[in-house]
Formats: sequence, structure tokens, C-alpha cells
Amino acid sequence: MNETNKEEALRCLKIAKNQFGSKNYEAAVRLTKKSLALFETEEAKEFLTRAEEKADSGESTGSSASIPQAETKEKPATREKPSASEQSKDVKEILACGTDYYKVLKVNKNCTEVEIKKSYRKLALKFHPDKNKTPGADEAFKLISKAFTILSDPQKRAIHDAGGSDPEQRGGGGGHPGFSGFRAQNFGASPFGEEISPEDLFNMFFGGGQGVNMANMRQGGQTFRFGDNGFSSATFVGPGFRTRSFGQQHQRAQPQPEKTVWTILLQILPLILLFGYTLFSGLLTDETPIFSFQSTSVYSQPRMTKSHNIPYYVDPNAFTPYLSNNYKLSKVEQQVEVDWVRSLQQSCLHERKEQQLKINNARGAFGFVGRNEKQYQEALNMKLKSCDELKKFGI
Repeated sequence: MNETNKEEALRCLKIAKNQFGSKNYEAAVRLTKKSLALFETEEAKEFLTRAEEKADSGESTGSSASIPQAETKEKPATREKPSASEQSKDVKEILACGTDYYKVLKVNKNCTEVEIKKSYRKLALKFHPDKNKTPGADEAFKLISKAFTILSDPQKRAIHDAGGSDPEQRGGGGGHPGFSGFRAQNFGASPFGEEISPEDLFNMFFGGGQGVNMANMRQGGQTFRFGDNGFSSATFVGPGFRTRSFGQQHQRAQPQPEKTVWTILLQILPLILLFGYTLFSGLLTDETPIFSFQSTSVYSQPRMTKSHNIPYYVDPNAFTPYLSNNYKLSKVEQQVEVDWVRSLQQSCLHERKEQQLKINNARGAFGFVGRNEKQYQEALNMKLKSCDELKKFGI
């Protein structure tokens, strides 16, 4: 992930230098800070000092990379402006794609990163709310940005290809009714996580000056700011965040009554009883496993679960009472399948990490310097045996 952050940080720094050359010093400062938030480099620190000096001197001439300029570069001069009916038809076509992100970006499942970026650039300019005023264009623009963030990330793309749904949607997707408690794990994330909005993604992709402050943004984390009148907190949840402010309370400290020994004992008595009960229960509980996935001298009798034919071994003598009780037997087999799925999930996680490492090594710096396309494609098409086995369970 550090290598991915470094690539994006260098890209932000490059855009910042372009803004500096256009005398748009404020945008250069914002983009340089964004670069440092992603990955600190000495070059970025030195450039930030120069940019801040220029910005403080009041020489900035404003943003030179606006959305209309990006549209001018992308749209041919001879192309006529589409009619309102054509725009409305295009918007409905995008929204009808749902979570099929390949259809949203109008690319096939074997497309490359270059094709994904090219399609996003074209569609983002076409459906940007500042350009397309058709009802629903804003939702289409957000869906296009969502599709780009999923398909441009190899791990999220692999999860999307496996399930055909949104890999960032918690609790989504179907599965076998007996395993509704298991959910696909989020194996990795893009450098920006879920904090970056469609507008910020557009501005960064086209080199706009309107950046997003990444310094204090962490997925699922919190940031706090303290002041003279209290403090406020910002909790990041999914694509947005919520804030809470707490005012400083000016109250006199109330005198606390002295606690006697008996008062303290009464307060901790429930904890003592709970600890004693837990210890006593542990002494009486037989923690010997009833089954094993490996054949040993003790677990010598092979068996298979009725639901999914998972092989396991039991102690013939200890397992006899379970054979005469269907309820206990079903509970044991359910636990066998649960433990089996958990072990597959751990193996799948290891396989995905290994795949991501190979992808990072093959893609090279900036996605093209020292890139080995053959190794990159082999990494993308790497067989994930445990992950494939999980699909049989609908997970």
C-alpha cells in the first residue's frame, strides 16, 4: 500500500508543480500538502516551502485548470453539443447499469488500466454536473466515479468480478442460507479509501486546483480539534463523516463523599463473583475437541458432513453418544463447516496478499516505468484456490 500511496503522492506533486508554473500558488500549496499526506518526500517538503512563500506574497493569478478547460482539451472542437433528449437517454442508460461497473464505464471485463482511465476521462467530462444539466446527471456522474474507484483497484476489481456486486457494500451479496453469517472481506483498498468524493476524484484526475485535505482523514477513524470553548470530533463513516461538538462545562466541582472499605468491597463484589464463576466453570468444562481435520491415533474414524461433504475425523469412543442424538450431531457438523470456512477465509486472505504483492512488483513505478506486462497479467489471473473454494459455499 505504501508503494501505491507513493505513486499517487508523486502524481499530486507533479500536478502541484504545473499549477506553480501557471502562477496558481494556492492550488500548488493544496496539492503539495495532499502529496505529503499520502507519502512524505524531501522534494515535496522543499517545494511546499517555495509554494507557501509565493502564496503569501499574493502573486497568485487563480486556478488555471478548471473543468471547462479540461472539457476543452478532451472534446473535439468540431463536435456539436448533444440535444437534451440525447443527454437524458445517456443518463438513463448509465443509471440502468446498476452495480455492473464494466457497463457503466462501457468497457469489457478484459480491459486494461489504460482503457479504464480513458473511458472514465471521457464519461466524467460528459456527465459532470457543471456541463450536463439533465435530471439524474449528478447520480450518473457519481456512479461513474464509483465504477472507476472499483475497477482501478485490482483487489476490489477481483472481488467485484467474483461476486458481481459492490465490494465496498457491507453485508451485501447472496450466499448459502446456512452461511448467512459470513461476508466477503475487504482485501485491500485504494489509496484514498472511501473518503474522496466524486468531485475531488474528478479534480485530481484532471489536475484541478480544488483538492481534498487528506492529512487527518482515515477510514473508519476519528479526528479531534480542541479549542478554548470545548472540542469537536469528526467521525468518518463510509463515504462521508459526522461531526459532534462539545461545549466546555463551567461547573463547580461537587465534594465527593469518602469511600469506606465496605463500600469499595460492595462495588467490586460482582466482579469477584463473576471471576470465581468463570474459573470454576473452566475447571468443570471438558475442552477436548470433538473432531479434527487431520487423522491421528485418537481421531481415527473418518466422517463427512451431510450438507457440504466436508471431511473430518472423530474419536470413535467419544463420538458414540452423538450418533444417537441427531440434534447434537447436526451441531457438531455445523461447527465443522464453520471452522472449515474460517480456515478457507484465512488462506484466501493470504492468497490475495500474495497476488497484490506480485501486481505491485510487475506494474512498476507510476504504472509504466519498469512495468512487466506479462507478469502483471499473470498476477491478475493468478489462481486463488481457497477463494474459489469459498465460492462453493456462496461466500
